[in-house]
Amino acid sequence: MKERISCLGFCILFIITIVFYSGEVVAAQITKIDSLILVLKNVKEDTSQVNTLNELSREYINKSNYELAHKYVDQAQKLAQKLNFRKGMAYSFSNMGLLNLFQGNYEKAMDNNLNALKIREELGDKNGASKLYNNIGIIYRKKGDIENALLNYSKALKMCEDVGDKKGIGMALNNIGLINAGKGNYEESLENYLKSLKISEEINDKRGVSLAYQNIGNVYQDQKDFTKAMQCYIKALKIQEEIGDKRLVGITQNNIGVNCIKSENLDEAYLYLSKSINVFNEIGFKDGIRQSYLSLSELYEKKHDYKQAFEYHKLYSDIKDTLLNEQSNKQIAEMSTKYESEKKEHDIELLTKDKNLQQAEIGKQQAEIGKQKLIRNGTIGGLVLALLLAFVLFNRFKVTSKQKKIIESQNFQIVESINYSKKIQDSLLPSLAIMQKAITGLFVFYEPKAIVSGDFYFFKEFEKHTLLACVDCTGHGVPGGFMSTLGSLLLDKIADNEELSPSEILNKLSNEIIRILHQHNGGEIQDGMDLSICLIDRVNKRVEFSGARNGIIVVSNNEAKRYKADALPVGGNYMKKGISIERYFKTQSISINASDWIYMYTDGFMEQIGGTEGIPMNYNQFEKHLISLSKKHTSEEKCEFLKTELDNWRGTHERDDDVLVIGFQIV
Repeated sequence: MKERISCLGFCILFIITIVFYSGEVVAAQITKIDSLILVLKNVKEDTSQVNTLNELSREYINKSNYELAHKYVDQAQKLAQKLNFRKGMAYSFSNMGLLNLFQGNYEKAMDNNLNALKIREELGDKNGASKLYNNIGIIYRKKGDIENALLNYSKALKMCEDVGDKKGIGMALNNIGLINAGKGNYEESLENYLKSLKISEEINDKRGVSLAYQNIGNVYQDQKDFTKAMQCYIKALKIQEEIGDKRLVGITQNNIGVNCIKSENLDEAYLYLSKSINVFNEIGFKDGIRQSYLSLSELYEKKHDYKQAFEYHKLYSDIKDTLLNEQSNKQIAEMSTKYESEKKEHDIELLTKDKNLQQAEIGKQQAEIGKQKLIRNGTIGGLVLALLLAFVLFNRFKVTSKQKKIIESQNFQIVESINYSKKIQDSLLPSLAIMQKAITGLFVFYEPKAIVSGDFYFFKEFEKHTLLACVDCTGHGVPGGFMSTLGSLLLDKIADNEELSPSEILNKLSNEIIRILHQHNGGEIQDGMDLSICLIDRVNKRVEFSGARNGIIVVSNNEAKRYKADALPVGGNYMKKGISIERYFKTQSISINASDWIYMYTDGFMEQIGGTEGIPMNYNQFEKHLISLSKKHTSEEKCEFLKTELDNWRGTHERDDDVLVIGFQIV
């Protein structure tokens, strides 16, 4: 019965595709999605439904609709596991890998692809495995591991050639071309792309054709032949718009924008780069957003608008650090090593099994002859071995016991030292009771990641003013604790009168850190601090604010307004074209109503990984939390609310950083 329903479903799909086919790629693809949805309604919960769900997911991936792609691949994976349908599980793992790859979750993408590859290889499915090697190569290339990327692309190419998969051959050649282009081997790269283009045109693989034109355009651009590059990009863009792949459209628009920058056509560059970043933001393609920020930075530098250039380069650096962090590289390497190790063990197990089968008959004949001899020798050997083992274990026990006591003693001393460091750090923090007496409704939500913290807060009361600082030092744990101690002592020394503006305090603090840590000479330690400082005028109900990378948020009438900080931290030697950048922090004067709440914060709350997609929280979410927080009454309620929201967002993910949020009113 299941087979009859499955056949009926695919017949419906075939008939609808023939009836509605209009000769245009976009219309055909929309028809395919609609047809798959119709088939889904007419098949029961069997392997055909798994295949249909996976096909739907892949179509939505190609359309860059990642939300619907996630929906259908999750359904496919659950049903495939329920039915123990391994081929369907491999397909859904592969789709999950693409989704995570395009959304910048490289560790998850690697895990998905390795799970799919394991199943494909166990099933002997070279065609399926080749596609996964291509995808794994892309992950390595995105992470900058060119050697492993080329190794996986080469495996994919050989497998595709073995099974005659022309589409896969074209994709592998394209990817190998990218490696050659990155090394400056333009002739070899063009040869790879042209072969890929020819194959893709032969089999009418329009996505493959567009990728080949796009990559050929990149080579021409690198060789400064901007006219030929533009011709290739326009061909690629036309095809990508026809097939409705927003991700590829955005990439090509960005490439055209860069081409316009290099050919001094800056107005047209801005047009294409704006389109590109809008597409990437719409579909959530982080790697594309990163590239667009870099391109916009280059554009504004060409226009001599260095402030905008710096802002976009900072955005580029922030997202680059998220995508290409060292921990991610380590996790990917560990997953790959574990997979290869398990694969080798499996191969050895199979070889051993075959060898045992061949020798089984011979062994059977010899078994009876050697039985008595084995029993006699085994008894003697067993007694000797038992005595030796007892002696070794006894001596090993004595050594291990001694080592254990030494390690326990060392660990105890380390933990005791760190705990005492925390006591010193806590003693430098101002008294919360004194702070709350001076500032109405003040609360402090302070949660270090480790025993000691890189975040700290500073308070000083003058005759008419109150000074409050919220500080995030480089790092956390013991290194962050050292920096926070230095920062606290320096602030206490610098902020010695209420005539100093917050910006003057920041400038002095920055100069002192550079002096003490010898950073002006390009020393090894280039750590600094991100912080916000508020000088509160209790009489005139005003706040003078200055910030180094950390802003403040004012919640008034259920609306949040963010006051941005200056782009550079205090401390550290920042260079541009070999010359140190001079820092001049500015002060902003803010009038405050009695009902307004002012919030100071470090980045630990917002940058905590969490949610369903395992990404950091954004500013809009954080501001919504602060608006809700403003309605809580007591300090305890506010701290409990923030802790609950942070834990709910974090879920099963580990804590990333120290967390500090300070809120107050001026009544």
